[in-house]
Amino acid sequence: MGRFREIYADTGDGGVQLGASADRWHLYEDHVHLSPHHTDGQLVRFDAELLPFVDNLNRGALAVVDMQNDFCAPGGWTDRSGLDYRACREAIPGVRRAIEAARRHDMFVIWIYWHNRPDLRNLGAPTLFSFKHRRDQQGIGEELDNGSVLTAGSWGAELVDEVKSHMRDDDIHVEKVRMSGFYGTHLDQVLRTQGIQTLFVCGVNADQCVSTTLEDAYFRDYNPVLIADATATSSPSYCKDAVVFNTKQCWGFVTTSDRFADPQPYRPRSGT
Repeated sequence: MGRFREIYADTGDGGVQLGASADRWHLYEDHVHLSPHHTDGQLVRFDAELLPFVDNLNRGALAVVDMQNDFCAPGGWTDRSGLDYRACREAIPGVRRAIEAARRHDMFVIWIYWHNRPDLRNLGAPTLFSFKHRRDQQGIGEELDNGSVLTAGSWGAELVDEVKSHMRDDDIHVEKVRMSGFYGTHLDQVLRTQGIQTLFVCGVNADQCVSTTLEDAYFRDYNPVLIADATATSSPSYCKDAVVFNTKQCWGFVTTSDRFADPQPYRPRSGT
């Protein structure tokens, strides 16, 4: 068997190999190397939990999830439903810092957001029920003062001004009709065709659209990283706490916008 095909192989420099061939990681006592086979470009070390990780900057992208008026602005769906839209707005400063950092890292910024058909033919009853638990509650596609909820072309589906101003023409836009940014979208194709393996994720709601996107990235063998201070939710605080815990224990890594902005140069070990 070839050297890089053996699962849990000794790396020869104090680590153990996870995975095989081009998908392998190297696990050490003090960090995880996500791309020991990919050394062209700039290798950096990001501080994170449970362990810091090393990767090549050109393999990463930033995903900004659902920073839309209906979730984050007064008069939007969250506000009108009696939920705490102000809690969602707590993500805005961190999201802005993360976007600015991604620009410096020359990473793609991927905007992921709800963009439903006006006739709602893309939605089934379970998804409709997620947004309408009472007869008097306005659900997806129904009218509020500023237009229809989370519908293509509506005010509610637009990104909040504080992050919309950070858009560039060459950013990637992924319109979705379920909580996960992967389900029924072209996100997976974009990541694979652009050689992106590590997905830094931020936005709202932490315990819904952010967490399902993180999980789906994990299920597809991407490397998910939650930027915790750039993520928020209108749910009780323990809901975000559970997402942070599960991300660092199961799905990937947890970091902050400041640590994302300031990775340290990494010198490869001999034998990698």
